[in-house]
Amino acid sequence: MSIYEAIFNRYSVREYRMEKIEPERLEALKRYLKTVALLDEEKPVEFEIVDNTDKKLKVHGLWKTEAPYYLAVYCGDDRLSMRNAGYAAEQAVLYLTSKELGTCYLGATKAGEDKKDGLKRFLVIAFGKAFAKPFRDSSMAHRNSLAALCAFKDEPGEQVKSILRAARLAPSSFNSQPWRFVVYSDRLYIFMKKAAPFSGKGAKAFKEFNMGIMLSHIMLAAEEYWMNMETLVEEQFAKKDYKNGEYVCTIVFHS
Repeated sequence: MSIYEAIFNRYSVREYRMEKIEPERLEALKRYLKTVALLDEEKPVEFEIVDNTDKKLKVHGLWKTEAPYYLAVYCGDDRLSMRNAGYAAEQAVLYLTSKELGTCYLGATKAGEDKKDGLKRFLVIAFGKAFAKPFRDSSMAHRNSLAALCAFKDEPGEQVKSILRAARLAPSSFNSQPWRFVVYSDRLYIFMKKAAPFSGKGAKAFKEFNMGIMLSHIMLAAEEYWMNMETLVEEQFAKKDYKNGEYVCTIVFHS
């Protein structure tokens, strides 16, 4: 299974066999983590693999899941760093899925060091050999339809439709799916739903992380279809105040 194919097969695994992963597979993961693409190279993201196969690790958090391994994700505390962290973390998650390992994002869970190279731990990802099959068919995913997520201004080509299908399947905290798309034949205008007035800092941070996850799906799908992708932030849209959303970026596709 390729990393792109993993987009359509991954789901959150919460039951694991507490078994060690072969050393060569862990080494391959470490090498891969050094190669993940970033939205912004000036906003570093770090990872730490935490071994819990002896079940002695004290894992704290409301949503904790016992797993043989955790992948701690570290980033800065500004919104673009959090978006960058989601972009990088989802690539790691899909890599693990492609290697037939289960994964689960765990918000508000603590494992590993609080800080790494001056960056704060944002969240951890449980991973390891799943009790059950670590895949599912995309039809089982509970996601909004493309009709609900998109405003179609043109009829997009098949490649852009495929990219949108990949974006639709991006996971998000509480399955909130905060993204919305204005679709033209060769470009997407991406918006993020506004947070509720009472939303705390944590909810807003996870929304940025979620957007990074979704953007990684777009990037991976564009690569799959050999489409050059240019990401722009257009000032005239960034300055405008929208009633229900916030402009994020414009993605232009060049075949």
